[in-house]
Amino acid sequence: MADIAHLGEPWHVEPVNFEQIARDLCTADPAGFVAARDREAAEAKQRGDDDLAAALKKLRKPTTAAWAVNLLAAREPAALSTLLDLGERLRSAQRELRGDDIRGLAGERTEILRDLTDRAAALAGEHGHPLTPTGRQQVEQTLTAALSDPAAGHEVQSATLTKPLEYSGFGLDELAVAAMRRTAQRTEKPRRAAEPLAELREELRRSDAQLGEAADALEAAERAQREAEDRCEELRDEIDELREQLAQRRGALEHAEDEQRELRRSAKAARQRRERAQRDRDAVAERLRNAEAR
Repeated sequence: MADIAHLGEPWHVEPVNFEQIARDLCTADPAGFVAARDREAAEAKQRGDDDLAAALKKLRKPTTAAWAVNLLAAREPAALSTLLDLGERLRSAQRELRGDDIRGLAGERTEILRDLTDRAAALAGEHGHPLTPTGRQQVEQTLTAALSDPAAGHEVQSATLTKPLEYSGFGLDELAVAAMRRTAQRTEKPRRAAEPLAELREELRRSDAQLGEAADALEAAERAQREAEDRCEELRDEIDELREQLAQRRGALEHAEDEQRELRRSAKAARQRRERAQRDRDAVAERLRNAEAR
């Protein structure tokens, strides 16, 4: 069975309302994610639900691509169900080696993936965060994972992804191609039967070696990509927190400057009152001297 490579961290959370809160956070504007998450965590802690508070604090801000898929799952559930249903039909055709059916479903698969990727990109743009070409590719990869594996499909339906999903290994696509080839071969005469056995073995050996090298290279590349994206996500969270701190300090600075201006005005008014009082005193003293002189 093929493996699902997560570009994010799995959650193992028991509180009943965590999924709904996570869904709301992961489909809201990413720019306000950190503040909203911390607010929800603080409220949970005030209610005495320390487990929920801790789980929420661990929740990472979705990448733009993951957020776009979350929007699609939340806003277009029927379209997403069509994709998952197609995956079930493809797996059924694959198990029964119905090559003709697989060929027909493969065209439908391409159209649905393109349509849903377009919808996710449109939703992201409408909500102020257009997808880059890389982000669009990650959306399509995530939808392909959802189509190819039921577990991934369930994750996508939850609308709580924080990072894209990838489908790796020999999965539906490879088996489907093999089934289509078998169907086509039923109408052809076997042409490889006459090939020398030693030549076939050597070809198989070379193919195995190439496959092993390619698999190792893919694994290394995917590991490096995951590490880089994890680090990028950590830095994004740090930047968000620093921005919040900067905004708070700017607010404190503005307040201090307002107080300083008010104190300056008060000091100026006090100096003016003192000067008037001094003039009044001098005038009274002058009148007193004049009175004594008479």
